[in-house]
Amino acid sequence: MKLVENWRGVAFKTYSMWSLYLGLIALIGADVLYALFAVEADPYPLGKAALVFFLIGMAGRLIRQDSQGLIARRLLFLSAFGFGLVMLLQSLGGAVVEGRQLPDPAPAAAQEVRAQIIPTMGSAPQPIEVARGGVVPDAEFLAIAVPFIARWEGIELQAYRDIVGVWTVCFGETKGVRPGDRYTRAECEEMLARELIHYRAGLHQYFTDQTKMLRLPKERDLAYVSLAYNAGISGAGKSTAVRRLNAADIAGGCEALTWWNKAGGRVVRGLVRRRSDEHALCMIGAA
Repeated sequence: MKLVENWRGVAFKTYSMWSLYLGLIALIGADVLYALFAVEADPYPLGKAALVFFLIGMAGRLIRQDSQGLIARRLLFLSAFGFGLVMLLQSLGGAVVEGRQLPDPAPAAAQEVRAQIIPTMGSAPQPIEVARGGVVPDAEFLAIAVPFIARWEGIELQAYRDIVGVWTVCFGETKGVRPGDRYTRAECEEMLARELIHYRAGLHQYFTDQTKMLRLPKERDLAYVSLAYNAGISGAGKSTAVRRLNAADIAGGCEALTWWNKAGGRVVRGLVRRRSDEHALCMIGAA
């Protein structure tokens, strides 16, 4: 196989080739941002930029190769480049930085958190629901719920836009949040505890009395409330996870928790890991 004459000039100095290069970069941009900087960016705007770059690159090969054609190719390239920058900013506008909103704990760190929240059950899990005689008081629930959910939500004292563009602050609070809002850490922790009680009470309306009496120890309660806090009370309450738990299918309900791993219509790595830890909590005491 022989290359065309002046291949270096074609490869590195033509607008059409650089359009194709930028299209390729935009196409894999979301994965590159995550691999290099642990940023979970929205891939859809980058996909739009990639399509524009590819179209401009192909169009550039069809335009006459003279002085007037050069001006046209330059204008097309600059327009595509500007559009690509806008799409990049839009993609990063809803980005999730690991360690802030959806952390990516190392295996050792994850094990440490589970060791703090998930008690050792021995070689064979032992049923614990009946002995508890119903759900635990709010204070006992919050003792494990606040650190667990705070770790996964992360804290941001100033309002920011989350991965799907919703204004958020503190530990994932979205109600009434406006650009420029700021809170102290103590205010955020108080807000989180208050919200968790609200979400817990709302979600419990979807559980049967038998589920609350026999199948909802505080760890499993937390797993389901964590989902509700992340996905909404109604969404979690009407989910397969709740229906299965009410039908005494504990393992099936815990497994259904892991299905909620998407944001903005795509699988998010941080949510996959969060659902994994919720599943581990949920399975504690499962016979």
